[in-house]
Amino acid sequence: MTSPRTGSGTYILTISIAFMVVMLLCTGCASLNADREINLTADMARRISGNLDPSDAWALPVQGESPAWNGQDPLDYDAAVSVALQGDPTLRTALAVIVERRAQYVQQGLPPNPTVAFGIGIAIDGLAGAPMMVQGIQMLSWLWKNPWRVDAAEAELRAAVYKAAERCVIVLAKTRIQLAAVLAAQETLVLDEQYVEITQKTIDLVDAMRQAGELAELDLDRALVDHEQAVASAVASKHALTEAKLELLGTMGRPDASIDWIAIGDLPPKWNIPEDEEQLLELAAIGRLDVAASFEAVRQIEAELGLAKTRRFPEIGINVSYQKSFSGREGILPGAAITIPILDNGDPAIAMQKARLEQARMKLLAASENAQREVRTSFNQLLDAKERARIIRYGQLHAAINAQQRSDSAYAEGEVSLNTQLLTQRQRIEVERELVLMEFKTMQAMCMLRQAVGGSFDMTKDAVPEFEIEARPEKAAKEHSS
Repeated sequence: MTSPRTGSGTYILTISIAFMVVMLLCTGCASLNADREINLTADMARRISGNLDPSDAWALPVQGESPAWNGQDPLDYDAAVSVALQGDPTLRTALAVIVERRAQYVQQGLPPNPTVAFGIGIAIDGLAGAPMMVQGIQMLSWLWKNPWRVDAAEAELRAAVYKAAERCVIVLAKTRIQLAAVLAAQETLVLDEQYVEITQKTIDLVDAMRQAGELAELDLDRALVDHEQAVASAVASKHALTEAKLELLGTMGRPDASIDWIAIGDLPPKWNIPEDEEQLLELAAIGRLDVAASFEAVRQIEAELGLAKTRRFPEIGINVSYQKSFSGREGILPGAAITIPILDNGDPAIAMQKARLEQARMKLLAASENAQREVRTSFNQLLDAKERARIIRYGQLHAAINAQQRSDSAYAEGEVSLNTQLLTQRQRIEVERELVLMEFKTMQAMCMLRQAVGGSFDMTKDAVPEFEIEARPEKAAKEHSS
């Protein structure tokens, strides 16, 4: 049969444990599931466009087969973007960081664990009975520190979302540029192979004229030199094409895939790009994800500064204990522990956070200024490449083709020297090569400008969304009152 005193001790122990449980339940518990943040990242990543939706791409194995491209069919821009969205490890790393930051956010919202201490003594003086002690302790300082910790973790989680979406923009701009490099390498190889055929025909013509006694052996040697240079250029172009494909496959996360495929698409493609610099700067102002991440870094340190200021407040803990003496007397002892901030009043911690806050603000300013610089420089590069390509296409190339065709006819009739014919052939291939280079540089500038404004030239897609991680009760009450 349980004695009244023993029952009283059990009752006190039960109350202590129940008290701790209530304290825990009152704090609430956020979910560890980061699907909402991953979906927000996918929404922002849709500005890059492609055959595969970002959420569908990230649901597939990073090293698995892609439904957008089987590794053998002709590869276009959208398919390359979709494969990179699925297979690039850096994007999956950024998504894993979001999951980590979500767990950190949940961790910061939890109070410190309560402490339950108990002990039973053994009589050594011959007295009957045994002492018993049960104590429950809970620190209360987290009540005013917790909101700052949660705000800091929330800002860090939002920054992780923005950084992951920004990583999509960077990787997929790189993918488009590298596919354009493959297209340019393909066109260059075709030109070099045509030049090999042209120089071979010249050799045949010169050799026939030499055998007829109309040309010297030296003329044939010079034609052979041009031909061998053309062959060497074709070999170099072939390996340059292979290297361009390997670079692209590496960016797409398929470094071991076959290179037995061709790239298709316009060089450059037709994009609806604003021609007004002010409009482009406006796009960057609302669409730069790295600037949004830098702003969240400022908010995080502002919260950490608020947390540092709480060090000026006393640390408070409460406890409830039950004790039973050798003589059978029982007692309940409520109490509290207070740590007074006398020696460490928090000033050093506050000073450090203020310095970090100033650094974060300067990084935000630098990110904003860098965005403006990238927009203006890439826009200037685009205008330069487009103008030079236009001049080559409608000016130099037309003249070079006419000169080469006329020199071929004139040389066959003996009206011009071999020097003139070889010179016009070299000029034509050089102009055609330069046009391909300018078309690639145009595409490169287009991609860099698209990245500079935030990933899209569509203002409805480019705007960075503001979002809350969780609708916390204290925030909801604050917003309702305001």
